[in-house]
Amino acid sequence: MGIAFSFTVLVITLVVLGFSSSRIVKLLTGISSLLRVPKFLLSFVVLGLGTSLPDLMVSGIAASAGEVDLLLASIIGANLIVLCVVLAVVTIRKGAFQVREQSILENFGWIFFVIAIPFFLLMDNRLTVLEGLILVVVYLMYLFHVREQAPVAAKEEEHTHQMFPSVPKQHNKTMLLLEMLVFLGIALVASNVIVNTAVEISASFNIHPILLGFTIISLGIAIPELVLDLSALSAREEEVIWGDLIGSFITELTLVLGLAAVIGGSLSFTFDHFIVGYGFMVLAFLLVFFFAFRKKVITRTEGVMLLLLYIIFLSVQFDLIHVQSPIQSIMWLVP
Repeated sequence: MGIAFSFTVLVITLVVLGFSSSRIVKLLTGISSLLRVPKFLLSFVVLGLGTSLPDLMVSGIAASAGEVDLLLASIIGANLIVLCVVLAVVTIRKGAFQVREQSILENFGWIFFVIAIPFFLLMDNRLTVLEGLILVVVYLMYLFHVREQAPVAAKEEEHTHQMFPSVPKQHNKTMLLLEMLVFLGIALVASNVIVNTAVEISASFNIHPILLGFTIISLGIAIPELVLDLSALSAREEEVIWGDLIGSFITELTLVLGLAAVIGGSLSFTFDHFIVGYGFMVLAFLLVFFFAFRKKVITRTEGVMLLLLYIIFLSVQFDLIHVQSPIQSIMWLVP
C-alpha cells in the first residue's frame, strides 16, 4: 500500500470523523434545547465535551493499542490547534474578538490548575490508572464549578441557542438519542481506522507517530471545533465560542487523558519527547490569557501572532524529529 493511498485513507476518515462529531454536537445541542439547558452550561460543558469527542475516541483506541506517542501528541496538538489555529481563524475573520462575560475570565483560572496537574503526573514517564482517575475527578470538579456559576451567568444571557437551527417539533428526545448513537458508532469506526492507518504510515514510511499526532491527527480532530466556532461567530455568540474553547481545552487534559490512562491500564512513554509541545501549549495559553485579560479583546494582529506561534512550533518539532530520526535509524542497524 503506497504512502499516497495511506494518507488518502487517513484524510477521508478524519473528514468522516469530523462530520460525525459535528453532527453529534448539533444533536447534543438539540437535546439541551429540549431540556432548556442554559447557554452558559451548554457552551462550557456540552459543546466542550462534544468537540472533544473525536480526540476522546482516537485517544481511547490508541491507548488500548499501546500507541502512547500518538495519544499524547494528539491531545497536546489538539489544544495547540484550538488556541493557535481555531482561535486565530475566528479572530482574523471577526477582526476584534471580545470577552464579554466576567464568568469566562474566571474560568481561565481553571486552565492554570489543569495545565499544572498533568505536567507533574507525566514527569515520571508513566500515567497509572489511579492518576487517570485523578484527572477524571478534576474534570468532574470543573463541571461542578461551572454548575455553581450557572445562576450568575443566567442573569447575563438569554436562554437561547441562536447558533444552531431550532429542533423540529416532531423530533423527540428518543429519536435524537438514537441518531446520536448512530453517529457515535460511525465516529468510533472512523477513529479505529485513523489509529490503525496512522500506525501503518508510521511503521512503513518512517514517519514518527509524534509528528502525525501533532499535525494531521490533531488538525483533523479539530474540524468540529472550527466549524462550531465559525457558526457561533456568524450568530454573534462570542461567549459560546469562549466557553467551547475553554471547555474543550480542560476536557482534553483531564477527561480525555484520564480515560486514556484508565483504558490503557498504565501508560509508559518518554515525556522528554513531548516537553517542547507542552511548553508551546502553555505559552499559547499565557498569550491568550494576556490578550484577553489586558483589554477584554483579542485583535486581528494578536490572532496572526497566535497562528505564527503554531507555525514556529511545527518548525521546531520537525527539527526535533529529524534529530531523533538518525539515532533511531542507527538503532535499527544494530543486531
